[in-house]
Amino acid sequence: MDTGIYVHIPYCVRKCRYCDFMSFPLEERRASVGPYIERLKKDIRAAGEHYGDALSVDTVFFGGGTPSLIDEGLLCSALSEIRNSFTVKDDAEISLEANPGTLTEEKLAAYRAAGFSRLSLGAQSLDDRVLSLMGRIHTAAEAVSSFRLAAGYFDDINIDLMLGVPAQDLGIWLDTLKRALDLSPTHLSFYSLQLEEGTPFYEDYRRGRLELPSWEENRIMYHRGLEIIKDAGFEHYEISNAAGPGRKCRHNLKYWRMEPYLGFGSAAHSFIGGRRYEDGAPPFDPAEDPEITAARSVSFRWARGERLRDLKGDFLFTQLRLIEGMDGALYERLFGSSLSGDLGGEVSALIAEGLLKEEEGKIRLTTKGLDLTNPVEERLLAALE
Repeated sequence: MDTGIYVHIPYCVRKCRYCDFMSFPLEERRASVGPYIERLKKDIRAAGEHYGDALSVDTVFFGGGTPSLIDEGLLCSALSEIRNSFTVKDDAEISLEANPGTLTEEKLAAYRAAGFSRLSLGAQSLDDRVLSLMGRIHTAAEAVSSFRLAAGYFDDINIDLMLGVPAQDLGIWLDTLKRALDLSPTHLSFYSLQLEEGTPFYEDYRRGRLELPSWEENRIMYHRGLEIIKDAGFEHYEISNAAGPGRKCRHNLKYWRMEPYLGFGSAAHSFIGGRRYEDGAPPFDPAEDPEITAARSVSFRWARGERLRDLKGDFLFTQLRLIEGMDGALYERLFGSSLSGDLGGEVSALIAEGLLKEEEGKIRLTTKGLDLTNPVEERLLAALE
């Protein structure tokens, strides 16, 4: 069974003002890095011993935090443990998140030698004022320099960008996007700012101290940006992701298609055997959890009651993010019921309102629906009750 592996590296220089991910300032936790990596390796070994030949690994993703911030030897040793513990396919996609200002020739050479094949660079913007207000540690020039440095070692590089952030208007956003495309990345991620409770941005906005582009301006940025991205030859395949030919992120597609993956680290989770584990990988002693043996086959049919409803909800939420839409045949194969039967007339109503369309057995968002994803999802989830 082809499976992905996610490894969480929870260290960064400092939290950005919008970030609610689990991460810790490296300088405050430096002594913990070595022991943390050793625990990761121990968990990876245990998983490998448990699953044996039942799993083959076709994607690996090191995320954070800022994985590129820690010692490259420690990072590469974790990847080496994955290779020693699992059968990793020759053509596996092995990704690493990096931030501008944390990359060096030595690190990049070590990553390639260890087998990393894809880099995701967290530029977020190429405007210095925007970067400063976001609390990023780098400048626009450093982002460009880091990309060019990485391009000497990797031919598959994603650039992460954000829109709808403070001090950003349409002109600034399009300038950032065009300059990013001029670097010739193979993949682009472009996320709208989400105000998360507990972050400085959230508190500033609540107190009236943070000015953001209006919703209408945000949507204009998104759609104008999409036009430029598509004109550059990229395929828009997920709400906030576009790829050059053959360069879709295979690991992230596992999340959106509800395919199996194992997660290791402090904020990782797993989805395997039709069961979600929120605190990393599942236990590897069958005596602790007899149902873990279900992980050896891809089947959701053991799930019952409320859990099955939750899994169906996850399917709607993740599949609807894909531009290709929700696969009715896959839904029926996984859950033993039909989309139309489970959702009643809600899909038909949403189609009539111009928010969804049905083509070749798939139900997907229209252009209008892309701007109203959350309300559409809420209505579909309510129909599952």
